[in-house]
Formats: sequence, C-alpha cells, structure tokens
Amino acid sequence: MKRKFGRGEDAAELEIVDNSIDKSLFVAEDDDALTVDSRPETVVTSKSTLIDEIFAYLNMDFESKGYADAIVQPDTHYLNENLELLVRDYQLKIDQARHKFQEFLTELNFHINTRDAMGLTEVVEGLKAKKTIVTEHLNFVEQERTDIANNRGKIERIKLSYTKGFKRGASALSNSFITSSNI
Repeated sequence: MKRKFGRGEDAAELEIVDNSIDKSLFVAEDDDALTVDSRPETVVTSKSTLIDEIFAYLNMDFESKGYADAIVQPDTHYLNENLELLVRDYQLKIDQARHKFQEFLTELNFHINTRDAMGLTEVVEGLKAKKTIVTEHLNFVEQERTDIANNRGKIERIKLSYTKGFKRGASALSNSFITSSNI
C-alpha cells in the first residue's frame, strides 16, 4: 500500500507494509465455529426435594378444592370419599419419602464406610452432615406416618380445610337456589 506524505510537490510517496496478523487465523466468525466451551448452555432449575414435595402438598388450597367439589356433587358420601382420598394421597407421599430416605441412608452408610477406610476425612464429614439431614427428614416422615394413623397433626388441617370449603360450596348452592326461585 502506498501513501503520500507531505504537501504539494515535496510530498513523498512511501510504501507502508501491513504487518498485522490476519484475525481469521485465530478467531472463527461463522456460526459453525468451535468455541472454547462448545457445550450447550446449562439451564439451572430449582431442585425439589422430597420434603419440598410433602410441604407443597400440605400447602395446596384444600378449601378451594372442597368448594369446587361441592359445586359438582354436594353429597356427604362424596365429601367423605374425597377426604379419604386426600388422606391416602398424603400417606402415599409420606410412604414414598420414607422408602427413598431409607434407601439413601443405606447408600450414604456405604459411602461413609468406604471413604473413611480410604482416609478421606473431609469427604466423610460432608457425608455425615448429609446423613444428619436425611435422618432428620426420615424422623419427620416417621412422625407423619404416626400422625396419619392416629388422625392428628397435619392431616387434621387437610380435612378441616377441605370440609370447610365443601360446606361453603354446598351452602353457596343452597343460597343460589333460594335466591333464584320465584316463589
């Protein structure tokens, strides 16, 4: 590349050599180019635990469910069947959690014993901390099983909430009937 420097007739023409390095040797600009990290983007989602699932069930709006069910069928037999289903659904969640916690504790004990034999003290301490948490969760689940069998605790809340909603729904149907009649 040649350029003129200076003014008028005294201007000198110099050749400038471009010693720059071609960018394409080091950077690929097309869509198919490999990048340093060519793995797909990782999406981080909230991880739900068995305890979270149990509390999510307990936090359901049983009152609204009872209300809606009463609108469909305001019968005492229907109320009692639905209450029994809600209790059995909760018991199923509890039994599932109990099984998973017991299974996980068995695996944790294996890891604690084998890593302890390897002398991996910090790993063992981490595993023991996890075991403490899982044991507390298992104790919670065992208490819930006892409470369900004795019809007390959180299961009472489910039943009371659902029954309250069911009665409101049945009452709303009766009120609607009374106000819509032309007698």
